[in-house]
Amino acid sequence: MAKNGKPTSKDFDAQREAEAKAAKQKLKAAEKAPKAGKDAGKAKAEKAPKSRKARRFWKDFRGEIKKIVWPDFKTIMKNTGIVLLTVVIIGSMVWILDYVLSGSVRGLKTLAQGARVEQTIPFSEEDYPETTLPEETAAGTQAGDETQAETEAETQAETEPATEPVTQPTTQAAE
Repeated sequence: MAKNGKPTSKDFDAQREAEAKAAKQKLKAAEKAPKAGKDAGKAKAEKAPKSRKARRFWKDFRGEIKKIVWPDFKTIMKNTGIVLLTVVIIGSMVWILDYVLSGSVRGLKTLAQGARVEQTIPFSEEDYPETTLPEETAAGTQAGDETQAETEAETQAETEPATEPVTQPTTQAAE
């Protein structure tokens, strides 16, 4: 036993060795004991193993629970503090990494969009002369031109204000 009255690992090892010796002695005694008749052994063998196994399980369970060394309050608080500090540190590292990577992706996206905008700058109409499709006939082309001219005239008439000649009122002076 330790000075504080709690069992140590050496105590547990000694207890396990003692239990192992006791079990070996029981096995030797069981082997040496004379066996009863075959029929009597069969009847007990059918019912006994399940109940023995259950009793043995609970007995071992209680023994193992007694062997547990429970930590004191100071140890619990120390370990809890370590866990919380570790969670905060790792959480902060993940947050910083996420922030940096998100910014990098946004920057790359902006660069990619800027490159696309430069590539798609519209050119003047002079760079792309209008071409006629082979199916169009001369009459169809002229009709299209007239329609376009009429549309342009209407648009221009709508956008320009109507101007009427302004006449200045004349006053007759008394002579």
